[in-house]
Order: sequence, then C-alpha cells, then structure tokens
Amino acid sequence: MHMQRKQIRQEKNPAKKMARNMSVFAFITCLIVIGIIFVFYQHKNGKKTDNGSGSVPEVQRLAEKDLELGYPGTPSEVLKLLGRINQCIYNSEGLGDEYLDKLLKQMRMLYSTSLLEQNSFEEHKENLLAETEEFYSKKRKIVNYTVDKSSETEYKTIDGKSCAYLQMAFFMNEKGNYSKSYQDYVLVNEDNKWKILAFKKNEQEEQENPEGDS
Repeated sequence: MHMQRKQIRQEKNPAKKMARNMSVFAFITCLIVIGIIFVFYQHKNGKKTDNGSGSVPEVQRLAEKDLELGYPGTPSEVLKLLGRINQCIYNSEGLGDEYLDKLLKQMRMLYSTSLLEQNSFEEHKENLLAETEEFYSKKRKIVNYTVDKSSETEYKTIDGKSCAYLQMAFFMNEKGNYSKSYQDYVLVNEDNKWKILAFKKNEQEEQENPEGDS
C-alpha cells in the first residue's frame, strides 16, 4: 500500500507542475501582450504629435529656430522656410497669441529692412489675424507649396544690389475643392543674407480645379 501511495503522488506531481508552468506561461504572455499594446499606442500617439502641418512640435521647432546661426543660404531655401511658417500659422486654428507672435517674428526675420519699415509688427499682425480668420471660417488649408529651384532663379543687379526673382505656389483645399495660388517674390542680398524685398500675387497664373483633383 505504501508503494502504491507513493506511485500515486508521483503521477499527480507532473500534472501540478504542468499546471503551474502553464500559469506562469500565461502570465508572461499577458505581460508581453500588454507591453506590445503599450508600445503600439505610444508610437501611434507620437506619430499624431509629430506629423502633420501645423502640429505643435513643428510650431515649436520653427518658433525656437535660431535664424542668426541657421539662416537659409539661398533665395529658394528662404521661401521654403516661409512656406513652413505660413502652413503653421494658416493651418493651426487656436494657435494662441504667444506662438503667433513668435512665428510672426521669425517670418519678419526673412524680410528686408525696407519691407520691415513699410510694415510695423502691429500692422502685420492685424492683417495676418484677418487673413487667418477668413481661412478658418472657410475651412481652408494650405496642403502644400512649391518653390522655384535654385537653377530656375533669375538674378539681377538693381541699384548696385544683387536681387533674386522666383515664384512660389500654394496648393489649398477648401471643403474638398483644390486651388493653386501663385506669388512672385523679389529677394535682395543684405549682409550676405537673402531677404524678401517684395512680393505680389500672380493673377495670370492662378489656377483652380473644380473637380478637386490634386
């Protein structure tokens, strides 16, 4: 009888051990699944924060960009930076006065001395607020922008100053309807930095696509 009882205990032990191992395995698997879900949502939320025009990190990057040390080196690069700033301002409803002021100051660092003299900060901000309010009310967004390549830039010397002529196109979406707006820019070289001297809308090249094709 003693041997028989011992045999029974030996037969039960593997089952208990297997059950215990399965419990440990299930617990570890559960931890792994929770970890994967956590990483996935962290990654997903990170993408939502970092991507997209007008996102907070992009606004912060541009607002805090040191243009004294990292000023764009070509007329084309100056306008590309202008495009990024415009996207943040015009696509970010509820941007807030603090960041609007910072972005506007960055934009004005791209302007020439004469253009700054013609537009005070207060007047510039007032006009910008009126334009952005119209954008927001019409649900209009700057989808993208293009700038003439450096090889397409036309250079001229005017009154002894080196000037660059190039064009920028803004692609906009207003409730599913896409349009394209052209701006002609003149930049002047001031202290080895290309500054925006003048700009105007090019009405002749304005195009609109009523079908909403991009």
